Amino acid sequence: MVRFSVSIITTHLWDSNYSEYQEYLYQRICSYREDFLTPIGYRKISQIFNEEGLKTLRGSVFKNNHIHSIYKKGKIREERINRLDVVVVSVPTIELFQSS
Repeated sequence: MVRFSVSIITTHLWDSNYSEYQEYLYQRICSYREDFLTPIGYRKISQIFNEEGLKTLRGSVFKNNHIHSIYKKGKIREERINRLDVVVVSVPTIELFQSS
């Protein structure tokens, strides 16, 4: 008889709990922070969102701390979702089968 165990740790079984609006805000903030030669600051992004009439999830106007929080937590979320799977296979053990 041969025995071994397999242990798999993955994050690909989770479903996204972000709403479409949250994903939209995060993608917009990322584009302002990462796609420009000179990144736009949190205060300026909040001013742009307020000029467009966008509101936070709780319905208030954007401030720079809201933008920073959305960006920071979104990066943590992306890192967690894109984490590599961990597969551990134990060393096989062979046992002799004895018949009576």
